[in-house]
Amino acid sequence: MPTPTPSPAQVGRFRYTAPTGRWTWSDGMFRIHGMAPGEVVPTLALMSRHVHPDDRGRVMDALSQCAVDGEPFGCHYRLLDLTGGERSVTLTGAGDPDGDAPRTVSGFLVDVTASQRDAVARRVNQELTQALQSHAVIDQAKGALMLGYGIDGEAAFELLRWGSQQRNVRLLTLSERLVAAVESGGGLGSETRQRLDDFYVESFTEPTPEPPAARNSPTLLATFDTSDGVPVVRIDGPVDLATAHEFTAAVTQLMITAREVGEMVVDLRLVTHLGSVGVSALSAANRRSTAAGVKMRIVLSAGIGLGLVGAHDLDIVTAPAPSRTRLSAPTG
Repeated sequence: MPTPTPSPAQVGRFRYTAPTGRWTWSDGMFRIHGMAPGEVVPTLALMSRHVHPDDRGRVMDALSQCAVDGEPFGCHYRLLDLTGGERSVTLTGAGDPDGDAPRTVSGFLVDVTASQRDAVARRVNQELTQALQSHAVIDQAKGALMLGYGIDGEAAFELLRWGSQQRNVRLLTLSERLVAAVESGGGLGSETRQRLDDFYVESFTEPTPEPPAARNSPTLLATFDTSDGVPVVRIDGPVDLATAHEFTAAVTQLMITAREVGEMVVDLRLVTHLGSVGVSALSAANRRSTAAGVKMRIVLSAGIGLGLVGAHDLDIVTAPAPSRTRLSAPTG
């Protein structure tokens, strides 16, 4: 989007002799007031009538004071021209240094209406460009999540918004980082690329209309129980970005129950995926439980690894994986 070329400001010159009330205007002064040069005899009353009522007292005071002390002044005001149009102008002046009070005041009137309009246009263009760029980056981040998790745009945006709130990171900043990470990492992996290749080729031909299939978004199941008086939550399913909010809600619910006994167990032996997002969620939950005076113990099967991020802060034990029996509905 092109940036507007700044318009030149109109400038008029004046001379005001306080003892006689005589004004001398240049052609520019007349034009700024919407008049032809020499069309009227300029007077203080005429000058005053073309100052916006809300600004009139301030402008007249500045002129009068300068006629007394000769000190330079400058004031910005709204000028009402002969056609009734409103212009934005700046009046500057100073007294004759050789005269005695009351003295002659001379200076300039600058019509900055066009330049202000250009400045507003530039600012609007900049803000619009920034908004469009921001929207594009957020859409790219949404697309990566939609492709990776097989979810729609609304669900992808909710994941971004949730992460932004959880980590106190601006939505745009989070989106920029996610897009940069995907690009620098070479995409989403060979398996995803192979499936995308198939989808791409299938898109060349118009498919036979079919009812839209229901999306199978990843689900997380949580079962609450007690073991030797200690509250336990058993998690079944993937702990990733798409289910992290459900996982956090389940652990928070367990923490509330565990405050009376000071202990709780998070059983992850049925978790099918636990990557960096899961580690981050666990570390955050551990910090909250510690602050609440509740010790959190994590149970893993031998086949699940936490990686290295934050694992040193967690109390982890391993145990054989139980049989997969879904006893409860998904948390939400």
